[in-house]
Amino acid sequence: MNIVLIHAHDCGRSIQPYGWPVATPHLMAFAREGVLFRKAFSAAPTCGPSRAAMLTGEYPHQCGMFGLPGRQGWKLDDPSRHLVHTLNRAGYITALAGVQHEVSHADLSPLGYARLLDTREQKGEFYPETLDRVEEFLNEPRDRPFFLSAGIDEPHRNNIARPEIGVGNESARFSKTRYYDPEKLDWRYTGPPPWLPDIPEMRKDAESFNEGVRILDENVGRVLAMLRQRGFENDTLVILTTDHGIEFTGGKKTLRDEGTGVFLMLRGPGGFRGGKVVEGLVSHLDIYPTILEVIGHERLPWLQGRSLVPLAADPAAPHHDAVFTEQTYHGPLEAIRAVRTERYKLVLRHDPVAHRMRHDGPTGPLMESLSAYDRPLGREELYDLYLDPMEACNRAGDPALAQIQAALRERLERWMLETDDCFPSGKFPPVPSP
Repeated sequence: MNIVLIHAHDCGRSIQPYGWPVATPHLMAFAREGVLFRKAFSAAPTCGPSRAAMLTGEYPHQCGMFGLPGRQGWKLDDPSRHLVHTLNRAGYITALAGVQHEVSHADLSPLGYARLLDTREQKGEFYPETLDRVEEFLNEPRDRPFFLSAGIDEPHRNNIARPEIGVGNESARFSKTRYYDPEKLDWRYTGPPPWLPDIPEMRKDAESFNEGVRILDENVGRVLAMLRQRGFENDTLVILTTDHGIEFTGGKKTLRDEGTGVFLMLRGPGGFRGGKVVEGLVSHLDIYPTILEVIGHERLPWLQGRSLVPLAADPAAPHHDAVFTEQTYHGPLEAIRAVRTERYKLVLRHDPVAHRMRHDGPTGPLMESLSAYDRPLGREELYDLYLDPMEACNRAGDPALAQIQAALRERLERWMLETDDCFPSGKFPPVPSP
């Protein structure tokens, strides 16, 4: 059995199968063929910590990824726990194409991939020709199953100039590998992300994001077509997800649902077929144990998640009654921890003023001028997600929810103790040297 992990960049749940008002036909068709998880969450709202957690099966503070690798210097405490090393030992041919954010781009060897498919000097990035390399890899004869990680950059805001295709580094564009002119998009009938103001500047930025989502869908569709045309559909577990929420104010770099909510769909062996929809809470940390169960591998002792295989058989089966998320560094320190149940979310923070981290892009200064950042939110935030899904009304201190707040606080503190989190002490590891 083969395994293909296709992961987007900064997409959240902003695709058609989750109700986003942009046609993504390839992702929609995949949802109808596989199993979709409506309430899936990353462990963190930034790239390095979220991807490290997904692929080690540990929370970021457990695997050492408190911030971004590379220039910010964070490293995995034990790279041998990465999924790739486990699959290497299980006899898989492991290959990376495109994005990775678990280690520095200067040295990808700690990840253990047998094959790095990109031909440019800087590996672990997504290039216009990356999917050509995927096609070549899938055409190769082989006598062992393969694991392919295909990291697609869209819809991340552009920050890498690609002059050979006419792409600068303008953050108004949500693609690093496809040219389009944001000024020529028709944003007049576009709605902004629902928690942000409906003003021309925001609609214009939102339509550019939508273009990035369309490009993502095309790229995913191309990989899925390769698998189908080469006869890999029946014996390949395909996992589609993204790292965390979208790069708009109130999304990425926050523990709001818009920062940690992700799309997650699986298709293939293990019962992941039939257009099923799972309503319960699941985590990125569930992906690693799911893969192990499907390939018949024993569970590993450090894994924090639970296999999704039972949910493929019975979407209503009990799974998690809560998920935990965290943020520590993304450049500067803004330490936050959260527990989310089906209805409520409690957030603990050391700094009562939030949100400290700005988002990139042309609407960032606009939202700063509207006082979207550095607001006195207090050290605890409590939200009733049924009555307040946009997390706009902090109910911490409300007598009507006092028992719920106390119970969630006790649960979050117990989780931090059990996972050896430094958050309660307030003594965070210093930013390492790159």
